[in-house]
Amino acid sequence: MDKIVYIAILVILGIFCIVKMFSPSVGLTYTLKTIALDDYDISKLKENTLGELRCTVKTRRKFILPTEMDLWSEVNLFENGILLKRNKEERIIFFHELFAIRPYVINSLFAKAKYFGYELILRNGEKINIESHNLPMLDEFTEKLYRILSSKREV
Repeated sequence: MDKIVYIAILVILGIFCIVKMFSPSVGLTYTLKTIALDDYDISKLKENTLGELRCTVKTRRKFILPTEMDLWSEVNLFENGILLKRNKEERIIFFHELFAIRPYVINSLFAKAKYFGYELILRNGEKINIESHNLPMLDEFTEKLYRILSSKREV
């Protein structure tokens, strides 16, 4: 009798997982922007000081595990660059080092478009990801970043 109950529970869970994998629920809709910096005047972006702090986005988590190499605990937007922080590590990216900023959608096992993220592509080919499941106010950050970069755009 116990075997039949266990098998029935496993079959029901299996059917549930298969149905959710082939027809997952849809998450939020996002308005994501791609920013290509290849047509910007580099001389306007060629600053080596960060300048004034414009926006700060912090994570909900207290500690990022050392194995989570692509998660950042804090992202600061300055007038001339971006400062990424993780535990005791800091990474400064000036705007003249950026080549493009591309959005992407993150799916979970049972939901499509649950989160979103941005891929910062540097001129040397390096890619850095920032994701909304870790940084809850990432949409406001990218909106302010878009405004700063559009004000520095070549006319």
